[in-house]
Amino acid sequence: MPADSESEVRYAVGLDLGDGESSLCWLRTHGRGKAEIYTRGTEGTAIVTALGREPLEQGGHRYVIGEAAVLAKNALHFSVNFKTRPDPQGLVVPEAVQFAQVLLTEFFAAHPEVRDDCAVYVGHPTGWDAASVAAYREHFSSMRLPVQLVAESQSALVHVRDRRAGRRDPRGLDRVLVVDIGSSTTDFTFVADLVPRNLPVGSGLGCALIDNELAERVRAAFRANEQFTAALDKDGAPEMLRLVCRRGKEAQFGGDDVRLQDLQAGCDRRFTPFLVPAIGWLRQQNILGDVVRDRGGWAERFADVLAEVRELLGADEPELVVLTGGGSRMPVVRGLCLDAFPGAAVENDTAPSLSVTRGLASVGRHRVNVARFRRDIQALKDRPEFEEKIRAGLLSAFDQARNTLLTRLLARADDQFADTKDEQDIDALIRRLTGMDEVLVGLRVRLNAELTPMALDICRSYDIRDDRFTLDLELPGIIGTAIGARIRPMWRTLRAAQAVLRTLEENGHAFSYVVRFMASGGQLFRKLGAAGAVVAVALGLPTATEAGARKLIRTTLRNAELDPVEVTNVVAHVAEQITAQMDHRAQEVERFVSDASTPVTSIA
Repeated sequence: MPADSESEVRYAVGLDLGDGESSLCWLRTHGRGKAEIYTRGTEGTAIVTALGREPLEQGGHRYVIGEAAVLAKNALHFSVNFKTRPDPQGLVVPEAVQFAQVLLTEFFAAHPEVRDDCAVYVGHPTGWDAASVAAYREHFSSMRLPVQLVAESQSALVHVRDRRAGRRDPRGLDRVLVVDIGSSTTDFTFVADLVPRNLPVGSGLGCALIDNELAERVRAAFRANEQFTAALDKDGAPEMLRLVCRRGKEAQFGGDDVRLQDLQAGCDRRFTPFLVPAIGWLRQQNILGDVVRDRGGWAERFADVLAEVRELLGADEPELVVLTGGGSRMPVVRGLCLDAFPGAAVENDTAPSLSVTRGLASVGRHRVNVARFRRDIQALKDRPEFEEKIRAGLLSAFDQARNTLLTRLLARADDQFADTKDEQDIDALIRRLTGMDEVLVGLRVRLNAELTPMALDICRSYDIRDDRFTLDLELPGIIGTAIGARIRPMWRTLRAAQAVLRTLEENGHAFSYVVRFMASGGQLFRKLGAAGAVVAVALGLPTATEAGARKLIRTTLRNAELDPVEVTNVVAHVAEQITAQMDHRAQEVERFVSDASTPVTSIA
């Protein structure tokens, strides 16, 4: 599906490829419906990130994932914890991508309507460098789907904002630090003034470190057991041991032992010699106290990374710390965050393992809606009624400027009027005598009143509340320039005619003026040059009258019209500016849901 058709995509699919567990959800891009979480049989929403190759009777093999890979009796190969930073120079498809391909194929088989009209959003650790993310993106290109990558902690932040969107009090989201604790990494995203900043720390600090430490302790505890050691040499055995340790850790933190029993009863028998004693040993350990909090253990390393985060943020103290990811369920995490940021509130997500997945789908919906919003506001400026309101306002403003000038010219002479010769002085005088500043203020008020409802109609269709959108129109200078340019060519005629009025006013009545005119031999009009000659002819001098001078001023201004091409250009200019202001709203959303660390590109 081409990237430029993004605004027409009906579904956004979020895929969180975790090092320990993965999850997938999807939602409609229209409306504000909640995401649906994909479930796999007895696994529920948390799909163990495991990949196995199972032999086929007719030869060859097939890939199996999740619990099916864990419990396969005759797997040719078994892998877990394979979410690693891709090698930009590597050609082999990472196992994480293979896992994603199998999972998405399975999902689309169950939901073909989504497959035919969707974009897929996949999370990547925030700490990965641009080259690794680009390599990861390239590996997904074989799926022949629109796939986009988004930093995981940023996705979680989008989910948090969506969850709070219904609140009337938006406080607490101006400066937010999202801490996403996964199996392979701990990601940090800080957002201030709607600008997300993915922090380059924590890429090596995932909860898998706890699993690895437990696995080493299990090995040490049973080093003298030959059957135990021999079983660990089998293909996939080290991976299975790490999985058992992770399940033991999670079971202890959550008070749930069922999944450990499933592993013990269901997995390949070649793993039994180390699996049974390992599970028994794990049940007897105080994992939080003796492993997580041990000197140099995970908790201490997490505290060190929090100190790095504080240093990176400097004076940008967060007012809210949001904890997401499966590892955020450890009580020690909340305490360490409170110690690191004593002035901030610390909030745990209610379903932390699904924050990234839901956020990824939300990112997709936001991006689609931003594209649609931009399309609609571009179409707004081309609507006849939109342009007509601008055109009518502009013509009315010109009439107001013309009438103001007429009133001032006929009222009495301006002290600077007759002696103004400098080009810039003339432009400034025209602006003052037409009351241009007041005219433009009135035009601005009118256009705001008439165009804002049309803009709000579009905003409401995207659930943007009226109190979140203000059209504050700044009129372009071209409007005053265009009006002044239409008056300038007739300026000499107007100046000469007003000079007649001033002379008549100075002499009191027409008879004394005529006598003076005849005595001076027409010196006034000779002094005015060509413009004076025009006025003399127009007034039929020497029988000029005050009425004739006034009529000439009125006629001259009445014949002044804005050039139609000029009007069209000004209308287009104003419409573009209004569109740009509305587009700023789209930029706020886009800037928030875009990955700040890598370019966002749709892969077809």
